[in-house]
Amino acid sequence: MPGEARHRLRNRSLRLTPIAASLVLGVACPLLAQKTDVITFINGDRLTGEIKTYNQGRLALDTPHSGWVSIKWNKILSIESTKLYDVETIDGVHHYGSLAPSDPVGQLTVVSGPETLTVGFFDVFNVAPVGKDFWLRWEGSVNLGFNYTQSTQLVQFNLAADATYRMRNYQIVSNLSAFFSQQQGVAATERGTYELYYDRFLPNRWVAEVGIGFDRNLQLGLDLRASAGLAWGRYLVQTNTKQLILFAGLLGNHERSTTGEDKFTAEATVGTRYTFFMYDFPKLTINASVQVYPSITESGRVRLEATGSVQREIISDFYLTLSVFDSFDSQDPATGLAKNDWGPSLTLGWKF
Repeated sequence: MPGEARHRLRNRSLRLTPIAASLVLGVACPLLAQKTDVITFINGDRLTGEIKTYNQGRLALDTPHSGWVSIKWNKILSIESTKLYDVETIDGVHHYGSLAPSDPVGQLTVVSGPETLTVGFFDVFNVAPVGKDFWLRWEGSVNLGFNYTQSTQLVQFNLAADATYRMRNYQIVSNLSAFFSQQQGVAATERGTYELYYDRFLPNRWVAEVGIGFDRNLQLGLDLRASAGLAWGRYLVQTNTKQLILFAGLLGNHERSTTGEDKFTAEATVGTRYTFFMYDFPKLTINASVQVYPSITESGRVRLEATGSVQREIISDFYLTLSVFDSFDSQDPATGLAKNDWGPSLTLGWKF
């Protein structure tokens, strides 16, 4: 290669080197900067990573070497992060800012511009990064159960799944439950429920809710019930270990019985939902809900739906769940069939 050509190539390479370095650093720096949140434990240990979320007494942290780890809230001394977070306290108030160690340590300091606010660790209900990816905001579980008895040709299948998408001012909740049982010489049992509702968070822990639902229960003579309604409620208890909400509202239904009869009904609804979670070993979650539906269009008719469950972690994010349900209708859609149906189930589940 002629000397002049080599000289031009060398000069071009020298000019390109800073550009290439800038491109590499521009890509690498955000990736490295993601995991700069610092968690200090009460025993003095420190862990660096990227805060994903905090609820139900545990902080999810994505670390460079160990992946996602779950940290018990009562083991943390301080948190430091320059990113922006939505910090919700147990009284339903939201604060926005970065996180800094408190002085003295043992509290959470939220920094927003020149202003700082110190919150007691156990006054914090939820922490979520601002701008968190859509899919990372979903939390839920899937539970499956199956039973087969060869001597009686009994086959049973149970499915339960739930998912919640939570934002600053609202949440979207989806619940699915299905049960199927078949035995030779016995009529099959089919039961299923699906509900989707939108909660709007209001000041002082009030909630406005609108939702739809679908029900099927052949044992009660119900082929399909489609419902839509709205409700108004309030969280009476909201801490990092428990939640209790009371609500009331109105519901419109279209019912089709197993005899083929269709009708439209209107109901009032009054109910409660309770959740308790214990994040020390064994990790335990208890859920219970009761809803009563006095009919507006059919005199004397009352429906009741109640569920309860106990979830116990067996290995990381995998749970054994014992649940029970009860469905009651004082005036069943198909006259002559049972008015009450209840039963337990045992399932293996995964939380995400």
